[in-house]
Amino acid sequence: MTSPALLALLLDFDGTLVPTAATPDAVAVSDDLRALVAAALRHLDGRLAIVSGRSLEQLDALWGRSLWHVTIAASHGQELRHDGRLRAPPETGIFPHLARATNARFGAAQGVVIELKSFGLGMHYRLAPRLSAAVRDWAEECAAEHDLVIQQGDMVFELRMPGADKGDAVRAIMQRAPFAGSTPVYVGDDLTDIAAIAAARDLGGRGIAVGPRIAEHADGVLDDPADLLRRIRALIGGSTGAFMT
Repeated sequence: MTSPALLALLLDFDGTLVPTAATPDAVAVSDDLRALVAAALRHLDGRLAIVSGRSLEQLDALWGRSLWHVTIAASHGQELRHDGRLRAPPETGIFPHLARATNARFGAAQGVVIELKSFGLGMHYRLAPRLSAAVRDWAEECAAEHDLVIQQGDMVFELRMPGADKGDAVRAIMQRAPFAGSTPVYVGDDLTDIAAIAAARDLGGRGIAVGPRIAEHADGVLDDPADLLRRIRALIGGSTGAFMT
């Protein structure tokens, strides 16, 4: 078993640190969550990271200054901010264009929620599950035309640029101080997190699922985000088995 002093905690955001909401804009970050993440960051001597499909701009808008000292892999690993430095691909105008085209195809009245990101476009059909096949077909058409990748998630098809995924993000983070030499524990809930769990395990760590969706790919399963937050509090309180048992 790994010593807690050498533990690195890498956490997904939506569905993991906070419950999944009906729409991306409905998610909120409480002051208690900000304080808990800050305390965990101190306890782990900086070895805490958030790995999210959201863009860095979206995460900063939700978290504010509380993320300034946290390592962030955003946009499925295409954006990486560590030690105040940002690594990201050049900006592209394709996603605003596709957002307009998707809105023209479906329109908000049909219940498809369009999430424009810095390096991606989410097409959420949670409010209109009957349109799943139509959204998938449209995503495939857009991906083929513009040489994009489709990332399927919890009732969402996301278009993103080819390249990094969350597994690549975990590997990049674990090469950097203060993460290098520690044992990663990755916690996530959705299909996008499978690659990150695999990367953590390849590096000698563990993967933990929140909820049943990807439980078969993980070493352990937590009930829900509230269960994760309890584990983080236990870790801060000195529980050596909070994430490693």
